[in-house]
Amino acid sequence: MEIGCGTGYGADYLSQFASNIIAIDISKKCVMYSHTTCKKENVNFLLSSGLHVPLKDDSIDIVLSFQVIEHIESRKVRDFLSDIKRVLKDRGVLIASTPNKKLRLLPFQKPWNPEHRKEYNYKEFKEVLGNFFEEVEVYGLKGSEQIQSIEQNRVKQKPLNVYVIKPLIPLIRKLLPSTSLFRLKEMKKSIIRNGKKGRLIPNETFEKIQPGDLKLLPYCPKDCLDSYGICKKIKKERISS
Repeated sequence: MEIGCGTGYGADYLSQFASNIIAIDISKKCVMYSHTTCKKENVNFLLSSGLHVPLKDDSIDIVLSFQVIEHIESRKVRDFLSDIKRVLKDRGVLIASTPNKKLRLLPFQKPWNPEHRKEYNYKEFKEVLGNFFEEVEVYGLKGSEQIQSIEQNRVKQKPLNVYVIKPLIPLIRKLLPSTSLFRLKEMKKSIIRNGKKGRLIPNETFEKIQPGDLKLLPYCPKDCLDSYGICKKIKKERISS
């Protein structure tokens, strides 16, 4: 099962290696699109939030959930992970990934991506997964020097914007006349972009990147791109009296 399948390209690729795939997404548009583009007999798409999966207990061997948990409110993460564990078979595996908070955010900074509810560092990610699964290992995804440079420049934050200017925006909004609101909106967009105009990266740059330019490490350096949690469900054996 894949939770957060998006447009279905991952499920389509994985259909080569699995006898049956159930791909889930909260977006009706994505699910409808996936139905029309992926015609594999062993792939089924379902509309679901992932918090209450419409599947039987102990029915799935492997669950994949890439870049999803950061979109879920902290109070609902419990429902998300407990339901994944419910549908996993004994010794079933969850593989989940999330962006590395250490790379993206300054200390005490909230996620700047408006769709992210909470971002995790290595310790936080391992702890939240360990609250539900008996065996948890967390790995770090690192890229080549070129990939690391592209991503670090994309997410780099300016302390002045984060700690001074952005917190003052609500006050400025109250003080400025209504005619200045348009300018305020433009200022806010500029701050979100770290004070720089967004630059498109040429397609040629990405065409040169190969799978070998990304490596999964058995630890999470501060500048890793993402954290990958490998979790195993192990049922406790009942001891007969």
